[in-house]
Amino acid sequence: MEPSSKRQSIIKAAKLYYYGNMSQEEIAQVMGISRPKVSRLLTEGRQLNIVQIVIQDPGTSIASNEEKIKSHYKLDLVKIVPTQHSSAATMTLIGRAASAFLNENIQEDSCIGITWGNTINTFVHEFRAKRPMPKATVVQLVGGLYSHSMSFDVRDVAKDMARKLECQYSILQSPMLVHNPKLRDMFMEEPSVKEHFRQVRGAQMAFVGVGSAYYKDSVALQANFVDERTARTLSDMGLIGDICGHQLMPDGTEPETFFSRRLISVTLEDLHAIPLVIGLCEGKRKVAPLRAALRGRHINGMIIDEVAAIALIAEEHI
Repeated sequence: MEPSSKRQSIIKAAKLYYYGNMSQEEIAQVMGISRPKVSRLLTEGRQLNIVQIVIQDPGTSIASNEEKIKSHYKLDLVKIVPTQHSSAATMTLIGRAASAFLNENIQEDSCIGITWGNTINTFVHEFRAKRPMPKATVVQLVGGLYSHSMSFDVRDVAKDMARKLECQYSILQSPMLVHNPKLRDMFMEEPSVKEHFRQVRGAQMAFVGVGSAYYKDSVALQANFVDERTARTLSDMGLIGDICGHQLMPDGTEPETFFSRRLISVTLEDLHAIPLVIGLCEGKRKVAPLRAALRGRHINGMIIDEVAAIALIAEEHI
């Protein structure tokens, strides 16, 4: 289909849908195309800004939802940003909100913990320090993801944050998962590793991602730490999400698995001791793992988008 012809098809479908209040099935019959094709045209209409949806919201609903969530979970911080037309654009707003919070609250000798994840990576990319903080320290909370299939590495994330703050950093020269529990125990006894986690225990705040345990979304699978069969096994156990590599059940507890015995990461006990742990996540698909993180008290602050907030409020009946 020629670009001009396709654009006209998008416009026609959009007018029938938004102006004519017709269903996608009805539009398909009128235009002589399939219903999935109608759906794709409507999606492209939004992506190409042919269709621009404006919701007249004075901002009171976001403020109200922030207060509802904060009160319900007894959190220290809740920040909700407007959901954008794409996940990337929404993560950018979350990253900017996290950047503003860090700039406002960092102290000269702050120790800041950080993990990995697409939203965390976006946050560090968006961060612009207001001023140098040479006495501050950025510490890596979980081992690295050494795989060409991943678009980020927590070592680089920690280094980039420290570079922007012009401060010190401490990284873990290890993968997130090692081959067996004995190797993990030996590694944790190394003096440099002990010193690293001593610094972690001194952190005043941490920014963490909240991951899904669904096997296709598993970071361990994407980073080639486990094969698909093993990832399915973990998912079939009823695991719902992960935080700092720790696999969580819906109630926020971490069951004993081969995964937990091989994990090189901050312990949940030490994570809980950090005064402010802020979860950054975007979209409805992250609501289930976010609820698990909240129920386990693994985070006491969050910066999320409005769709995630609305879904969380609905599922918790707040």
